[in-house]
Amino acid sequence: VKLQKDEYFICDLIDSEVLTDEGEKLGVLTEIMTSSANDVYVVKTPEGKEVLIPSIKECILSVDAKNKKIIVHLLKGLI
Repeated sequence: VKLQKDEYFICDLIDSEVLTDEGEKLGVLTEIMTSSANDVYVVKTPEGKEVLIPSIKECILSVDAKNKKIIVHLLKGLI
């Protein structure tokens, strides 16, 4: 299957390291929930908490599936 730009297989993103746009390690992507509006990335923090991040351009800034790194911007109220 040929993917379009900014499309990824979920299995290629699971276990990716998630960093904030300020360079802080947020955690590891453990799950992607799909919905009719947009996907939601479930990130497990080092403290064991879960952070839900909507898969929208304002939040998901960069995805490097090959190196398993995702850069996110945390909108006010997400944590």
